[in-house]
Amino acid sequence: MTAVIVGIGITSSCGESFEEINENISQKKSGISKIDYFDTSELTCNIAGNLTKGIWKEVLKISNENKLDWSSSLSIYTIRKLLKNYQIHKNKKIGLSLGTCNGGIHSLSEYFATSNDDFLDNYPPYIQSKDISKYFNFNGPKYSFNSACAASANAIAYGAEMINNGDADIVVTGGCDPMSEWVFAGFNSLRTFNNKNCMPYGEEYGLNLGEAATYFLIEDKEKAIEAGHKIYAEILGHGLSNDAHHPTAPDKDGFGIAYAIRMALRNSGLAPKDIIYVNSHGTGTKANDSAEYRGFKAVFKDNMPFISSMKGYVGHNLGAAASTELAISLIGMNCKKILYPNFNLTRYRNDCNDDHILKEPISLAKYEDINFINNNAAFGGQNVAVVFHVNLNGKYISSETDHRGQKPIYINNFGMASSKGYMTKNKIGVLENSRPLKSKYPELYKRRMNMLTQISIIAAKLAMQNQKKESGLVYGTPFGSLSSTLKYVTSIQKYGFKNASGAYFPDLVINSTAGHICQALSLRNYSSSISSGGDEDLRSLTIAHNAINQGYVSNMLVGAGQEETNLGNKILKRKVSDHATFLSISNKKSQDSIAAVENSGAIGCKNKDDLLIKLQILVEKAQVKNLELKIKIQNNSQIPNDELLNTIHNLDRVEINNKCFADGNFKAFIDHSDEKQLLLIGISQINDISFAKIKNY
Repeated sequence: MTAVIVGIGITSSCGESFEEINENISQKKSGISKIDYFDTSELTCNIAGNLTKGIWKEVLKISNENKLDWSSSLSIYTIRKLLKNYQIHKNKKIGLSLGTCNGGIHSLSEYFATSNDDFLDNYPPYIQSKDISKYFNFNGPKYSFNSACAASANAIAYGAEMINNGDADIVVTGGCDPMSEWVFAGFNSLRTFNNKNCMPYGEEYGLNLGEAATYFLIEDKEKAIEAGHKIYAEILGHGLSNDAHHPTAPDKDGFGIAYAIRMALRNSGLAPKDIIYVNSHGTGTKANDSAEYRGFKAVFKDNMPFISSMKGYVGHNLGAAASTELAISLIGMNCKKILYPNFNLTRYRNDCNDDHILKEPISLAKYEDINFINNNAAFGGQNVAVVFHVNLNGKYISSETDHRGQKPIYINNFGMASSKGYMTKNKIGVLENSRPLKSKYPELYKRRMNMLTQISIIAAKLAMQNQKKESGLVYGTPFGSLSSTLKYVTSIQKYGFKNASGAYFPDLVINSTAGHICQALSLRNYSSSISSGGDEDLRSLTIAHNAINQGYVSNMLVGAGQEETNLGNKILKRKVSDHATFLSISNKKSQDSIAAVENSGAIGCKNKDDLLIKLQILVEKAQVKNLELKIKIQNNSQIPNDELLNTIHNLDRVEINNKCFADGNFKAFIDHSDEKQLLLIGISQINDISFAKIKNY
């Protein structure tokens, strides 16, 4: 199977229709405008890529009528446009793969402003996937990627994998981030703004923020051709990496960017010379553009493709940056057969002096087919490169591909840590309660590290043991470190937005913990971060299982964790403890292997009744095949345990609990290592089911 884009829905400051976007860009008109909805008088910048008041009127109507966060509502507004002219058969399995940097943050800020606990129901970033799926009655698996400014690229990449693996017939994929005064103040604290329209690769440094939502409809190419659907692009492959360098600054040599691009090219079966164009991250900051360009040079050398960034037209849309800029580029290619240039670029900065960086549009009249890369980078060192193929005449050829089947992967070790102690397959130990990382691995501890980061690094390092540093990382956490978030909010409450803490702002992005793990353990390979509402461990395992099976990486660290705070307990309506658990997994069985993951996956559910039916089918099908199978269900949904168990006829070897959260399934694996066959089932707050069948050695 090959995933193709058959629909584009965009809501941006540069327009929300193909015609409007084409007209604005052809007239060299940017969507950057003055902010008039919060006070910027004491900040270093007063402009951004703002959506129109007319759009916000419609978005807020959705929000008020459905009691949803602004991010969910802006996504629904955009997806409604996406689906308007697309007839979906009722029997189709429709999945969702979305990315967001700070989705739900408006609801969190309203909670702090009003002390009304109702706002917390809409805060967790994973709630957006539940809101969207419920609104449109989607019935496939739901994934929420929180990898900061590369989140929607990560979502698109995995959305394509969902199609290629047959996990869904159709996937809605993309990202969303509305403007937030908290986030704006954070970037102000880092002194990264340009108080004029940003100019990526130009002489004037600095970025503009923006707000947007952009989603794509993707399906299998064969089915799209058969149905006569217009195809905007084929998704050929992707690459993920981490700089393992700094929480906010890129590796100046562009190593991580080059790594991700090489992985994407290898996965797509292409060489550097096959790439015509790179739709670059290009924020306009001094650090990003230079590092990104060096990364391009490392890959393409003397065969540089054309390069441009769309941020001069829409600003930096954070979690929606990749999807929005991809959509704009595809609109130019498919409607006008041109490559859009950088906005208003006249003079190159010294270290980006290259005519391949576009000052003017480039006609594609002499091309019939082009391959291009959408490249994005993010806080936490995250890099994502996705490779696309576009036939400019809309002619796509059928190509038979084998259906992918899961192959086993092998668990070689585990690491588990709390603020009080740790455990691995060979050792148990006690930790100093307030700074456990400093007591266990003092060389890895850094000032102001939050508890979630500390225990996650400990668990990851314990699991890693002698595994190669070429390992990848997939990490899940429901909402990152709320202790750091609270410190950032306190700085605003005490000293005002102009003095928001630049020290704690980077940890406001949920993938910051994954970034700290990569930096501490020098993990530069395949890297991703997710939130799912109580089954983060199994979701991370499923993503890692796919990455290993498809040859992106041979070794992975996969883990999940949460941090205990009063605010977190209030959001989850239950008490959780500081806890993180990691598994070290690989593609080959070795003398160190303790178990094999035979299969893993996720099952989407429309509602409670649908979930109960699908849970019953999953359990009973597994029991028929193996009567000795031990089944452990981790229930983090709002459905009572008794009601879940009532759907299962044979309860002899079935246990259920809801004592743990993000890493409860991994803990169950460790606690039941004496069972020969184990089926782990996680039921999340978004009413999806995750599972993994494990054979212990």
